Amino acid sequence: MAEGLLRKLMRERGVPGEVSSAGLFTVDGLPASFYAIEVMKEWGIDLSGHRSRQLTHTLVKRSDHVVGMTAEHVASLLAQYPEDHSRIRTLELPDIPDPYGKPLETYREVRDLLREWGHCLLDSLFDRIAG
Repeated sequence: MAEGLLRKLMRERGVPGEVSSAGLFTVDGLPASFYAIEVMKEWGIDLSGHRSRQLTHTLVKRSDHVVGMTAEHVASLLAQYPEDHSRIRTLELPDIPDPYGKPLETYREVRDLLREWGHCLLDSLFDRIAG
C-alpha cells in the first residue's frame, strides 16, 4: 500500500525517483491482500500485480533512503545494518499499523495514515535536499 501510494503522490507532485517496498517479516512473492487491493483501487491505485519482497542487505545498500513504518522496524534495521545508519529512518509521526487480518475499514484508516505519512516523507526529503 505504501509503495503504490507514494508513487501516486510523487507523480502528483512531479517528483522524479524510484520507490520500492520490502518487508522485514514477509516472504517473497505473496500478493497484496484483497482488502489492500480494494481500498487502493478506491484511489485509483492498482495493487493487483504487487508481490511481497523481503528486505535484504543488498536492497538496503542500493537504496538512498530506507524508511521504516514503525520505530520497532527502524530499531531492527539499525541493529541488522549499523553501517547503513545514515540511510535508515522513520518519520516523527505515529507508527503505521499493519492492517493484515483486520476489517476493511482498518485498511481505509491505514491508507489515510499512509497518505499523510507520504506527504510528510516527501516534505522531509525535500527539506534535506534544500537544507
